[in-house]
Amino acid sequence: MALRVYPSFSLLFVAAAAVVLLFAAGGAEARFKGINQWCRTSDYKALCTQMVKGATTQKDAIANAVTTTLDVTLRMGPLLDGLGAVEFNLPNVTKDAVVSTCRDSFGSATDNLKDALLYLQKVDDPYTTLDRIQTAETNLYGCADAVTQMGGRWVNTPLARASKIIFKFASNCLAVATQM
Repeated sequence: MALRVYPSFSLLFVAAAAVVLLFAAGGAEARFKGINQWCRTSDYKALCTQMVKGATTQKDAIANAVTTTLDVTLRMGPLLDGLGAVEFNLPNVTKDAVVSTCRDSFGSATDNLKDALLYLQKVDDPYTTLDRIQTAETNLYGCADAVTQMGGRWVNTPLARASKIIFKFASNCLAVATQM
């Protein structure tokens, strides 16, 4: 009587797992198609790819991302000048304190982004560059904190919408810089 050979369950399982892994490996490249290599860990990949402007080295990618974020942050000044007490539903005295805090926050963020470029390009210190980018991102949250701590509403204001955009830029800077 001839011995029948039945493939074992574990052999079938291994074969199926290998097929799945082969398909998954190809899917990873497809998922990042059109995304700059320095933006793969970013939460906002398409925006990040635009920010790094085709950089092929991490240093260039960081410089482009920081420069773009700095430009966007500098454009916030006129928005702060146009704030009114009604925008945040705050009394005038409180509104002045909030606007002052927002100016300081964006000013500090601007200074830290400029320092990040300096440490990246002139000093060639990646760790201080990363620290300045992270500090700038933290500075950008100061304005939102000031409004909410004073009891104002932050959600549907022009400054809030603009700040959310800046947060995305700062987040992308940090994502590019942390891939050291």
